[in-house]
Amino acid sequence: MNVMKKLIAVMILMLLATACGGGSKQGTGGFVQEIYKQYPTLKDRKTTITEVKRVVDGDTFETKAGDKVRLIGVNTPETVKPGSPVEKFGKEASNFTKTKLTGKKVYLFADAGDKDKYGRLLRYVFIDGDPVMFNETLVRDGYANTMSVAPNVMFQDLFRKQERQARESKRGLWADEKT
Repeated sequence: MNVMKKLIAVMILMLLATACGGGSKQGTGGFVQEIYKQYPTLKDRKTTITEVKRVVDGDTFETKAGDKVRLIGVNTPETVKPGSPVEKFGKEASNFTKTKLTGKKVYLFADAGDKDKYGRLLRYVFIDGDPVMFNETLVRDGYANTMSVAPNVMFQDLFRKQERQARESKRGLWADEKT
């Protein structure tokens, strides 16, 4: 009888994990399908669902599980850089990311490489309910420029196009100085 109870308990846990996302593509339903429609190359990529605990700066955050995540393909201005002044637009980029990600459920997709030299997960990020990649949003809205580091270059052409449009439209980093 104990074996039967354990088997039922395991089955219930498996069902709950699937229904809640379980850190995989299962149980994510229609939202992940929306992402795949816009970004079909992500279909076979490692996917994690997590919550953002805190934002370190415009392109780096920490998850509730304690993982540090660095957004792939983008670079925001630094807010704290030892020995040099804060870079132009750094605080704005950091605040934008804090507003958008802190406390939010996010979907993380890997590219070819998993971590950078600092041990941070390298990921493409989607905020629950928004099928537009957050990495792309940062570049499109002028909060970041592109930064391609092989082997994680799946969306480098898209990001370059978005950066060019942000420059031409003078958004964010590319806005004219107010004198």
